Amino acid sequence: MSVRALLTTGLLAAGAVASPQWGGNNGWGNDKTVTVTKTVTSSHVSTATKTVTATGSCKPSSVTSFSTSSSTSHSSSSSHSTSATSSATSSATSSASKSGSSSGSSSASSASSSSSSVVATTTTSSATNTNPTTTLVATATATGLDTAAKAAGKLWFGTAADIPGTGEAQDPYWSAEFNSSDFGEATPANIMKYMFTEPEPGVFDYTGAEQFLDFVEGTDKLVRCHNLIWQSELPTWITSPNVTWTNATLSAALRRHVTTLIEHFGDRCYSWDVVNEAFSDSPAGAYQSNIWYNTIGAAYVVEAFQAATDAVKASNLNVKLYYNDYNIEYLGNKSYAAQNLVKDLKNRGIQIDGVGLESHFIVGETPDKASQQANMQAFIDLGVDVAITELDVRLNVPATAATEAQQVLDYYNSVAACVAVGKGCIGVTVWDFDDTYSWIPGTFPGQGYGDLFLQPGGANTTLVRKAAYDGVLQALTGAPESSA
Repeated sequence: MSVRALLTTGLLAAGAVASPQWGGNNGWGNDKTVTVTKTVTSSHVSTATKTVTATGSCKPSSVTSFSTSSSTSHSSSSSHSTSATSSATSSATSSASKSGSSSGSSSASSASSSSSSVVATTTTSSATNTNPTTTLVATATATGLDTAAKAAGKLWFGTAADIPGTGEAQDPYWSAEFNSSDFGEATPANIMKYMFTEPEPGVFDYTGAEQFLDFVEGTDKLVRCHNLIWQSELPTWITSPNVTWTNATLSAALRRHVTTLIEHFGDRCYSWDVVNEAFSDSPAGAYQSNIWYNTIGAAYVVEAFQAATDAVKASNLNVKLYYNDYNIEYLGNKSYAAQNLVKDLKNRGIQIDGVGLESHFIVGETPDKASQQANMQAFIDLGVDVAITELDVRLNVPATAATEAQQVLDYYNSVAACVAVGKGCIGVTVWDFDDTYSWIPGTFPGQGYGDLFLQPGGANTTLVRKAAYDGVLQALTGAPESSA
């Protein structure tokens, strides 16, 4: 069934039990089937709270409202932490609600077009991170998403992972899917951020980051290292110094951090998000007010990229350097600001290889395929790559067949835009793939259900592919939205 057909056919009439085939090296064999009964009850409680100790939110805690010229709105979120909070702000340009908050592969083989279909089944759960009521379950072909992405000319289809953090690495069902042919890249959701890697001035701690890399590197996945300079998840010695920072002293701390991490991890990182979310939503395209900007000015972004460039050259590395942000997934003032940053860095002879489009969206408010494609092409035309770096599509829970069908289309449009621009969009990364470990419910009460998989029985139980998986696979394999 096509993506468009999901929105026009009577899926609610279906009462079938879904038994999707699992493909790839998932640890159970390719003949494993998963059965979802009409009603599933779970006492599982949300695992959205992480076990790491954080003093700041993992994504910016702001909620803004504005829209694109095509009246499409979406929500990008950069707050993946347990303690994330949201403060409302407003935009004079729109009534569409958006929320801003942040932050090796299986062998490729030819991927055939998907003949997947979707059926409806009803489930109930007390898990605040899933709350499924109507589940459109994917019945996809055995082609893995990463395999299909490579066949489409991408470097990967990947996922973020919060290791160590939520306990997902200890969940055998999550781990089996992580190691399947669906994922050829991994992003550390939190553990490489400033507060974890340099908890005291000049004292670097790589323990958690090494745990992540040890878990990932045995799978031959590429790694997007995330991130070097950001306004959140900073140690207290940065945010509340004993001696007030000056431009010179904070710049020196910035350069030390960037240089040390790039040199330490070397080519184990395919790329680094050098600066994360420098630009504001209100007004869109202005610089965020934070310790870096307030002390150093806009030059802190240039300094970070210069330090990264120098470290890459000094160690003769092949590491790519990225700018990463949300609400730059469509053309508008914030996207234009990011484009101007690319131009400025290139004019200075400073290395910048790509721009990460976070793509934390809301069901029904996701930019359409044409808007995302035009935006991607605008960056590519500047001589940099783009990547979708943190994709999820959240909805109000409990889900319905209608909102899930729209979720399929929203996932399809984002991935299809990446496919449409060719090799300039190098790949797609989802911000984890399983609702059990999603950051969304802890940041946006009443919303969730944003990932490609769920565990109706809670952590350490069987995963079920949602219909959104089919939307992604159809986009990667070139199945048109309007096909029957």
